[in-house]
Amino acid sequence: MVAILGTLGFRANSLLPTLESTPGVDKVVVFCNDHPRALEALTDVQRVCSIMGIQIDRVAMPDAFDLLQAAKAMRQQVHHLKKDGHEIAVFNIAGGTKMMSAAALLVCAMEGLNSVYVHDETYREIPLPLLKVDYSQLLTTAQKEILTYIWTNRAKPMTQVDIALGMGKHKATINHHIQMLEGKNILHLVEDQSDRRRKVVRVDDALELMLEMD
Repeated sequence: MVAILGTLGFRANSLLPTLESTPGVDKVVVFCNDHPRALEALTDVQRVCSIMGIQIDRVAMPDAFDLLQAAKAMRQQVHHLKKDGHEIAVFNIAGGTKMMSAAALLVCAMEGLNSVYVHDETYREIPLPLLKVDYSQLLTTAQKEILTYIWTNRAKPMTQVDIALGMGKHKATINHHIQMLEGKNILHLVEDQSDRRRKVVRVDDALELMLEMD
């Protein structure tokens, strides 16, 4: 079973060349928002898929300018397809907003997927470099445990002392790993809004996507 993924904007022709050039496709997953012109383009793609006997699923993008939300939805679909036994042939990133295309390219790098762009005027496919970046490999086991603890308890601001106490670890050990993680730009030490004498640890929402945390 072969699947292709694609971001879709206002032009069906940004996706159709990939649909026609990829052999053995039995499923297409399209990411698009609710703009009337995007839905018109989706109808055109659905018509072609019907003629070719290919199943098509649409994943709605509530906010086409939210990179993190889009990337999470796309990665979820990638995992779902793989679980169902599909081989993902290519991800067409030519349609939709620039943020949707960026999210798709990010997911391709994290999952090691082939990606392609389609020229705006000639509609010629342009293969993009195959990248594979596993962010979890940048971290030690201890650093992953600390990040998991911080993420799980992210609702309340925590200092390095709070983290050490909560994890039952020595303060010096936690301080060492926090410094390493800050150096990798994975977390930040910022002033506590309620007490400027305190430094609290802050992680970005993107951590959920990079490390696939629940």
